[in-house]
Amino acid sequence: MTLKPFLKRYFGVFIGAYFSSIIAVSWTFALVWSTYCRNCQKDGAFASSLFLTLAVFMLGHGAVVRGRTWGAWLVAGMCLVSLVIALPAYGYRPNLFIYTSSLLAALIALLLLNSDRYREMRVLLAQYREQRRKAKH
Repeated sequence: MTLKPFLKRYFGVFIGAYFSSIIAVSWTFALVWSTYCRNCQKDGAFASSLFLTLAVFMLGHGAVVRGRTWGAWLVAGMCLVSLVIALPAYGYRPNLFIYTSSLLAALIALLLLNSDRYREMRVLLAQYREQRRKAKH
């Protein structure tokens, strides 16, 4: 399959999963620091937790693009963690738009990650990875 038909078929589901997962993770991050950690010292903890979250997020999506199957599990795990962390934040009276949007974005990301088209894309990317590995040797 050439690049144009591949992108035409799979780009929409990939970019949808990417943006919905980034919204879920980033808004959950904002919820954590505005609710649970409202009175925490933000000197080094905020920056290091932001860096760690972004690193794991980029590692997951980068692994998917490179044909690694564990990357989708990492992204799905981050979306599940976002749901688990964001749900109890309701007791702290968060901004309802950010609260509901983070929950909805995590659910949409999980739905897209589990769709048939996204699974097909992951299989094809893994096959391309295998072809590149065989061509190298």
